Amino acid sequence: MKKIVVLCLAVFCLSLVGCNQVAETSSPKVVVVDPAKVFQDSKPGKDGMAYLEKVSKEVQEEFKALQQKAAENKDANKDVANIQAQVQVIQKRVAAEQQMVVGKLNEVFQKVLQAYRSDNNVALVLPVEQALSFDDSVNATDDIIEAMNKETVTFESQKQPALEKETPAEPAAPADEKPADEKPADSTGEKPASN
Repeated sequence: MKKIVVLCLAVFCLSLVGCNQVAETSSPKVVVVDPAKVFQDSKPGKDGMAYLEKVSKEVQEEFKALQQKAAENKDANKDVANIQAQVQVIQKRVAAEQQMVVGKLNEVFQKVLQAYRSDNNVALVLPVEQALSFDDSVNATDDIIEAMNKETVTFESQKQPALEKETPAEPAAPADEKPADEKPADSTGEKPASN
């Protein structure tokens, strides 16, 4: 009788251990990440900020040049529309540069998150701000920063339209256009005789 009780107890303990292992492997793994910290502390994030600072300095120089030009112009009313157009071009450039940096950083961030999820059998990644409470063991921010540091991201300025000058240059004639004094050929391909 004791042998049967011991055997039943052993089977019961094994089944509990087996159930716990199944429960542990079947429950989805969730981690949290602080995106602001990732973008602030990772090398691509720092490189993106340095690039935007460089663009900001260039834009400040362009604004100074426009202010100086406006100050030197005796008839300011005449040039106001041109200066306003140039300011809009500068503002569009700044917006495009910011959008490019954010887009590239987000692209590499998503790539790193997907690789992390796959490599670590993670079912769900939440931003820290959306988690009401969590254990530090599920905070993957440092791991994501480390993975981001291994990525290479280049930030290149997009071709921007040049600021318009006060008097635009004459447009060049298209290459296939014939000079005005040359007469076109008729339907037979021969040029008409000159008078």
